[in-house]
Amino acid sequence: MATAAKAKIVVIEDEGLIAADLQARLSAAGYTVPGTADSAPQALELIRKTSPDLVLMDIRLKGEVDGIQIADEIRRQMDIPVIYLTAYEDRATLERASQTQAFGYIKKPIASSSLRGSIEVALAKHSQERQVRAQRDWLAASLAAVPFAVLVTDSSGAVGYINSLTENLTGWSADQALGRPVSHLLRLYYRDSGEPVDDFLPVAILNGEPLGLPSNILLKGQDGRSYAVEGGIAPRWQDGRIQGTVIALRDVTQGEFEQDQARRESKQQALRRLADGITRELPDMSTLAQQSVRLMDGLAADSPLRAEAQGIERAALDAFGVMHRVQTLLAPVEVQLGRVLLNELLTRLAEAWKQIYPGLVLTLHPEPLEAEVDEWQLTRTLASMLQHARAHMAEGSQLKVESSLARAVEPASVLIRVTYRTDGEDAASVERLFEPSYSATSSELPTAYAVIQQMGGRAAARLEEGDRVTFEIYLKRVGTAASAIPEADKPAVLLIESNPAIRQLLHVHLEAHGYRLLEASDADQALLLARLYRAPIPLVIANSGPGDSDLHQKLSALRPECRVRMVAGYREAAIGGAGSAATRALTRWDLLAWVEEAFRALRRASEGLHAESEQKST
Repeated sequence: MATAAKAKIVVIEDEGLIAADLQARLSAAGYTVPGTADSAPQALELIRKTSPDLVLMDIRLKGEVDGIQIADEIRRQMDIPVIYLTAYEDRATLERASQTQAFGYIKKPIASSSLRGSIEVALAKHSQERQVRAQRDWLAASLAAVPFAVLVTDSSGAVGYINSLTENLTGWSADQALGRPVSHLLRLYYRDSGEPVDDFLPVAILNGEPLGLPSNILLKGQDGRSYAVEGGIAPRWQDGRIQGTVIALRDVTQGEFEQDQARRESKQQALRRLADGITRELPDMSTLAQQSVRLMDGLAADSPLRAEAQGIERAALDAFGVMHRVQTLLAPVEVQLGRVLLNELLTRLAEAWKQIYPGLVLTLHPEPLEAEVDEWQLTRTLASMLQHARAHMAEGSQLKVESSLARAVEPASVLIRVTYRTDGEDAASVERLFEPSYSATSSELPTAYAVIQQMGGRAAARLEEGDRVTFEIYLKRVGTAASAIPEADKPAVLLIESNPAIRQLLHVHLEAHGYRLLEASDADQALLLARLYRAPIPLVIANSGPGDSDLHQKLSALRPECRVRMVAGYREAAIGGAGSAATRALTRWDLLAWVEEAFRALRRASEGLHAESEQKST
């Protein structure tokens, strides 16, 4: 604290005689008076130049700016106490003055005893406040440096302090949080059941000792996202009594994510080793499947061997389907990376998907999010997740897709999240969604997982709150630039076939001859792919079923350039939608011939357009 012999006091007073009198009295009392001023500009210049320990400030000064305005600026920019000198006591003036947090008021005329007493009290109070602020700043700096989100509460649970990590984790700023119940900030619930965590403050206070928080809990932030946390709560003692609590939390989302990824990758590697051993020992199942089909076609309709042949055909196709899924584990997914604006990709996907499921909710990050990915493979991956969600979501559930920055897990990544409320899935089944399975219905998600890995990304699926399934895709972010989104990939054939074994058989056959095959299990999925695929689709092969009568018209409207071949059980059937009697069984070579002819027609049309364009230009 500055003593009388050392304290510097500046006098701001518009009456010269009063200023001189105050200067003389202060000097006689042992204070140093480096100067006086009678207007705002002079006052600020003098205060900045001399850095006094205290300012005696007359409220009324020369000029348009009064002492209250100067005192407010001193409070905001300098740590110097102010005592007002005033002959006025009207309510409006006093209310304005009180907002500047002055250290006292001295009413004119000024008595010497009142002057010195007010100065000493102000200097002492200011010194104490400085010490409190220093302790508070030291504590705040210390708590800000620890790798925990820290909250301090009073005994009733009202928040008295939070550090910056708490602000980031909860989404509450310090100003918003102060004085609120801690339960408003810490919305904790159990990961598996979704049940809220019981209020733990009374337990910690009654126990009088530090208490660990339950395991497997999540904290839901202001933005609606959930973070895995761990930590504890300790009573805060003062003078032998509990004054409140200190809560420390650590965000373990990234650690749990890394463990989950390591566990999943370990399973994938084990499955790949198993797949490699199986494929080395078993014969070529595609040949076996094709021969069983030929055997069936070679038997007369009334042959007594047809039932046995049908059993052999089904078994061969099933075996081929299993073998194909096993081989998919070993073959790296082919991706072609390019810079893609993810919000635009998601917008196109949502617009196409809403034709099937109008209830989809899309939430996009406000900034452009760009990643280096294979545009079509990522689109296909997301479509497979949406297909799975649609098949397993509870009635009335919302299907949500959102993009954001992945700060919690992958700081340099972007996050695409798909969520829905499930009807029947449990934690164990969701845990296995990306694992290859003998069940053909789950074949697309393991492929999606492999695609994301090939693009340098990571994927996760989990069950929370008892029935909420979340798919997450993390992709490396690249700086946004005026780069064009990659246009068309190569043309493709669209196959509509509910039998996965047949889809796999034709997939292997057509891609072995250099053609890309888009596979759809039903009409809705086919229409979705037709809307999303940005390259030409010169041919659609549809094994028609009930309810597909208008499929030809819908596909033709979406894709005027494509030929639609409707087949029934892979026998000669309607072409272009016109009904005709079946004449013979179709083989994969017949379908390949259709594909080759469709692609030749596409090339001829493209060459004709090119020639016409050149002719016009010349």
